[in-house]
Amino acid sequence: MPESKVCQDPVTHLLANQWVTLHQDGVPAGFKRLLVVDVWEHASMRDYGATERAQSIEAFLQNIDWRVAERRLHEQRAVGPAAAA
Repeated sequence: MPESKVCQDPVTHLLANQWVTLHQDGVPAGFKRLLVVDVWEHASMRDYGATERAQSIEAFLQNIDWRVAERRLHEQRAVGPAAAA
């Protein structure tokens, strides 16, 4: 399973869902990452087991800090890994 990243297109300013199939791949150049969910097995295995991915995603969705996502949306430049928190 890949990672899903909600990003803002730097040209159109529309939001887009980017699927990243390999961890070393990132976000298209210039796109701002607003929200990222890791759905690889290692992300949820410890707490939810191999067959409980849906519960892991539900828990993630219930714990999103929408103020952080909104702040990222309004920032002038793309958010780098160190500033993503």
